[in-house]
Amino acid sequence: MNATGFNSNFWQHLLINNRENLPGFKRWVFSSGMLFNSLEKWWGDEKSRPGAHQGIDLCFFEDNASHVNNVDITLKIPAAFSGKIVKIGKDFLGRSIYISHHIYSDDHRQLYSVFGHTNPFPAVSVGKKVAEGEPIAWIARVPQEANILPHLHITFAWIPVSFNPEHLNWRNLANDPLVTLIDPFSVLSIPG
Repeated sequence: MNATGFNSNFWQHLLINNRENLPGFKRWVFSSGMLFNSLEKWWGDEKSRPGAHQGIDLCFFEDNASHVNNVDITLKIPAAFSGKIVKIGKDFLGRSIYISHHIYSDDHRQLYSVFGHTNPFPAVSVGKKVAEGEPIAWIARVPQEANILPHLHITFAWIPVSFNPEHLNWRNLANDPLVTLIDPFSVLSIPG
């Protein structure tokens, strides 16, 4: 199956799993630095990134009173598609969860999703199969010295079937010529 035109119900699952954590939710708010391939930072000194952003950052939402709020560590993160957790590794704010999906490109690469800056649920481990919409983690607690708000980073990529998932990390996702990053909005659809 090819991911072109293939949509996840991620946004709906996120809202269903977080009714109490997103009071009065109206819409997600993104600055340009939170978007795929952006070279801007949206935090700290707001200068440029060392390389293009590998996904999207989910941090702010507008409520029905038109107030912009930030998500916090109580936000439950659902799997975007059914799949298998193939790696959980440290990142600079928490842990990254790598999930392989039974979705393949025409050139025999497999779709992976990566959720960064998370605090995985206790039952979440490598080898666990997950259903689309199943909550797998919370957003990680951010140390004050990090000078950034808690947020969820979402990446999608086409990765060769032969690639050993134990070797996945943020460096090779960005630099391996066999890995193709995908704009998450092309897979998840732009949320309302």
